[in-house]
Amino acid sequence: MAAEALHVLARVRISGNTPSLSALAALLRLLFCSGEVRAAWNVFEEMATRGPRPSLAIFNAMILGLCHRGMLRAGSGLLGVMEKKFGIIPDVVSYNILIKGHCVFGWSGDAFKLFKEMCSSGCEPTVVMYNILVDVLCHEGRMVEARRLFDEMAQVGIKENTITFNVLIDGYAKTGRMDEARAAYREMKVRGLVPDSCTFNILAAGAYKFGHAAQSIHDHEIFGSQLPADSLDVLVCRLCWDGRLDDAWELLRGAIEQGVPVSVAGFNALIAAYSKEGLHEVAFELYRIMKKLGLAPSTHTFNYLIMGLCNQGRLDEAQLILEHMVSKGYCLRTSFTIYLVTIYLDASFREGDAVRALKCWDDMEKIGLQPDFIAFSAYVNGLCRLDYVNEAYQAFAEMTTRGLEPNNITYNSIISAFCRAGNMSEALKLQQNMRQSGLVPDVYTRNILIDGLCRQGNLKMVDSLLLDMCSNGLIPDTVTYNTIINAYCRSQDMNGAMNFMNKMFAAGCEPDIFTYNIWMHSLCSNHMLNQAGKVLDELVTRGCPPNSVTYNTFMDGICSDVLNRAMILTGRLIKMAFQPNTITLNVFLSHFCKQGFGKRALMWAEKLREDSFVFDDDTRNIIDWAQREMEKDPQVNNEDTDRCLFLEFLMFMTYETMHNNRSSEARHVLADKGFDPGSSNMIKILDTG
Repeated sequence: MAAEALHVLARVRISGNTPSLSALAALLRLLFCSGEVRAAWNVFEEMATRGPRPSLAIFNAMILGLCHRGMLRAGSGLLGVMEKKFGIIPDVVSYNILIKGHCVFGWSGDAFKLFKEMCSSGCEPTVVMYNILVDVLCHEGRMVEARRLFDEMAQVGIKENTITFNVLIDGYAKTGRMDEARAAYREMKVRGLVPDSCTFNILAAGAYKFGHAAQSIHDHEIFGSQLPADSLDVLVCRLCWDGRLDDAWELLRGAIEQGVPVSVAGFNALIAAYSKEGLHEVAFELYRIMKKLGLAPSTHTFNYLIMGLCNQGRLDEAQLILEHMVSKGYCLRTSFTIYLVTIYLDASFREGDAVRALKCWDDMEKIGLQPDFIAFSAYVNGLCRLDYVNEAYQAFAEMTTRGLEPNNITYNSIISAFCRAGNMSEALKLQQNMRQSGLVPDVYTRNILIDGLCRQGNLKMVDSLLLDMCSNGLIPDTVTYNTIINAYCRSQDMNGAMNFMNKMFAAGCEPDIFTYNIWMHSLCSNHMLNQAGKVLDELVTRGCPPNSVTYNTFMDGICSDVLNRAMILTGRLIKMAFQPNTITLNVFLSHFCKQGFGKRALMWAEKLREDSFVFDDDTRNIIDWAQREMEKDPQVNNEDTDRCLFLEFLMFMTYETMHNNRSSEARHVLADKGFDPGSSNMIKILDTG
């Protein structure tokens, strides 16, 4: 269609006629929707040189198209061009588009700069503008600033609308501040605004997420007589959020039987809920029923179906429905098609299926889809995740060549890939490129680089990077300190590690369980069991519960320690209700081998097999080790019977605990047998619909 439109434009030019501005604006929109960015730019340049002279509407169409493709700098650059070269003053629509684009692609700082620039130029902001900015602050969890900006609207004489309140309520709900969300809802009604279905769904979603779902069902102040006309959809959504899928379907089915009009929204809520639960057969049956009722599926319908399949790793089925959609013409909007393909692409990478992901990328080009910013980011991130560093860098370079400027997340992803590959020079170079492109390396960027340098043992450069980080106003977090402490511990520099532990406390950064586990591992590796015991005590004192890694690390140290002290320390662990796991078994099996009791390791391995314990790769390697030792010297037997009895006691205690836990779980499963929301009963209910 875009090619035909360009052909028509060429014929108009040849005939000596001047195309109208409205026709050219429509052509630009069509070209951008088709991914023909270069063609759109050529049309614009031709207008600038041959006429007709671009209007404000033309510039706004260009800015909108560029922003949709993620080309924010090019869009911003047109503001200067329209004013300086053509004498056209940008209007509030121009700024709305640009600010929205910067917010969508994670450049909120630049969005607020544009907002200030707009206000200083005399262009009056609208409620739409404020809604965009309040929304981005809410998404970033900056609720104090969001509320301040919300209050500013009244001060400058702009009346908020239902969308403004929905944005604010959503921000409070997503950050768990449900009291403030409800207060905003009451304020909304006081100001004479009518809540819509979005308002109720936001409150229901927040209540469900933060454990107030039961309260929300009986909250008559919010969900009572105030339900809007589309109350059926609201009720279905509420029940879905509460996990009451059977009740939601009964409600929708009852409405259908009574002839009450139903909409796609209610079906979408149920399809989304069933897909999320992994009950895809039920979700597809609902889709079939919806079609029978003559309801046209929306973009969200396919979105939920494909996302559900992708989340379950059922990529073959996701591919089939995607192909079905394209063949039946459901994906008429190119941008939506790219979005769905991107979901499938990302899922392929997450499943580790590089062949499928690369084929998907090639197929996009073959069917004429031009990847947008999000698609390129998913492609680069996926390649980085699978350590295809060279391919990721080529895609990254192509992304910038096409004018799709990477954000912090994409930069962090490829910097991380280079660090894992040991190419620190390229990683550091990318950080400089990041700065030159106007992005500010964040704490995540610095943590990635610090980790890469620590892996190489370049601790001097780590100190330098840490100082640079602080001088740029970035506060090192727990991850930063844990990475550095771990590096010093690995290099056997306990003083250096302790120095950074002290710095961590001095900076007011609380150590977490990972910090203590790193420290515990180092102490145990250096046979400093008394100090390790003190760390365990400190954990309990600080209210930071030890996890399985803590226990297993300590157990590993105990097995190598002096026998009398080892027994005392074991008693302390037992008092802490230590819950062993497969790693604990591996610790004891490996110590049987290390201390010359390979025969006992093999006997325990056989007992574990008989009891259907699942072995991991480490267990199998230890068993192979024990077998090799026995083949070398079948008579090998350490004379330290006390040590052997101690290991036998630890192994028996671990075996008994894990055996009892497994029996308890098996009984629980048997008791629950037969309950399956996707069973034949549910299918039967759907069939009767």
